Amino acid sequence: MRLPPPPELRLRVPQLPASLAWDHNAHYHPWLLGQLPAAAGRVLDAGCGAGALAARLAGQAASVDAVDASPDMIERARSQWPGATTVRWIRGDLLDPDLPLAAGGYDAVTALSSLHHLPLRPGLSRLASLVRPGGVLAVVGLYRLATPADFSFEVIRLPANAAMGAVLALRGQAGKPHEAGMPVRDAQDSLAEIRGAAREFTPGAQLRRRLFWRYTLLWRRPASPAAARQTPALAKDASD
Repeated sequence: MRLPPPPELRLRVPQLPASLAWDHNAHYHPWLLGQLPAAAGRVLDAGCGAGALAARLAGQAASVDAVDASPDMIERARSQWPGATTVRWIRGDLLDPDLPLAAGGYDAVTALSSLHHLPLRPGLSRLASLVRPGGVLAVVGLYRLATPADFSFEVIRLPANAAMGAVLALRGQAGKPHEAGMPVRDAQDSLAEIRGAAREFTPGAQLRRRLFWRYTLLWRRPASPAAARQTPALAKDASD
């Protein structure tokens, strides 16, 4: 059982006016797209939501499997992206071993704000197992604020969040924080806990704290057993 942070670590995050709200997940689409190998064949988007990222992945990969546990999100994705003909929309639990996914068969696996909807270790282990040798796992995830460093970082990101909302509002791109009806869940795992799981299941992964309440994890599965034995420890955490 996790206890709440002590009073000196609690922080009431001010809410932006609705007109300045913006989509933090979409902000990290370019980073995820940039991690795809050249000439990617098969890609999995784990926790695809309403399909915006999967549709963009289809522009860089031969085929995309897009999975989400919510039947409403899968139906919305199918209706919103009819032109994404190389995307296979799959409704189901990522941890279900009977889900029609190619174990060890994806050139890239992406997970955008979805890993925290799963138990951390089983979820990360499952995602890693779906990556082919030489392929890439790219995660943008949420983490639980747990340390003084986590909370002190709010001094930077709160004004940055408001500034970004103002810029996007001027461009007519603000006012929509995320897809309506999308299931949401608070993060349960701290960065330290995520780092520990990454050492276990994705040794050598690059884990970075990101500005807008997220972290990124990038792991390249060794191409051979010999390469796996030479994999260094988890890369040192960094922030941007």
